[in-house]
Amino acid sequence: MFCPKCGSEYRAEFRECAECAVPLVELAPAPAQPDYVDVDLVTVFESGDPALVALACSLLESAEIPFLTKGEGIQDLFGVGRLGGFSVVAGPVVLQVDKKDFDEATDLLEDLDTSKPDTIEPDSLPDDDA
Repeated sequence: MFCPKCGSEYRAEFRECAECAVPLVELAPAPAQPDYVDVDLVTVFESGDPALVALACSLLESAEIPFLTKGEGIQDLFGVGRLGGFSVVAGPVVLQVDKKDFDEATDLLEDLDTSKPDTIEPDSLPDDDA
């Protein structure tokens, strides 16, 4: 005998669940099927620069676009650390989104150019004398 509510198993002489106070049934209830969503992940951003990765994650979060990061936790795990923008052992951090969010995510992240650092021209800096 089984409780249809909580799934507890009882001997045949019992008729009611002690916890749920509902009548028992002879067959065990079918296990609940988890609600899985089929997601097709695509890469929208790669970088070894922790500041750029944090900024990209922040932009996606503020737009409420669910994303997955790969390799973020292992960047500095190895003694080599980061050389040349990413861990030579682990590679860059990869951000992935569902395919349906690809266009919106790439629009948000298009200004994060990882190929060249921003530079400030010396002539554009303010004078200390002023």
